[in-house]
Amino acid sequence: MTSLTEKYVAKGLRLTESRRILLDVLDQSNDHPDIFTLHDRAKRIDPTLSQATVYRTMRLLEEVGLVDKRDFGDGRARYEDADKDHHDHLINLETGEIIEF
Repeated sequence: MTSLTEKYVAKGLRLTESRRILLDVLDQSNDHPDIFTLHDRAKRIDPTLSQATVYRTMRLLEEVGLVDKRDFGDGRARYEDADKDHHDHLINLETGEIIEF
């Protein structure tokens, strides 16, 4: 399996440290993180990483086709690897838990 960082570099894009951190965070995510969750996880690695950088990076990753933005009706955009096999999402309306099937 190819990491998001490897896919990013293969597209010939400039890999900054903040982008590498966010790509690693996404690779390690087993859920569908939103911007705030991504920012919290990335700040554990680099406390100077701004939320604006996370927004810009996620927009770029979406534009180049590396991540898909999902809207599960809770007002927060969530992200996942665009190369995942087709699957659907079941959402527990009481807890907000997202289950892939």
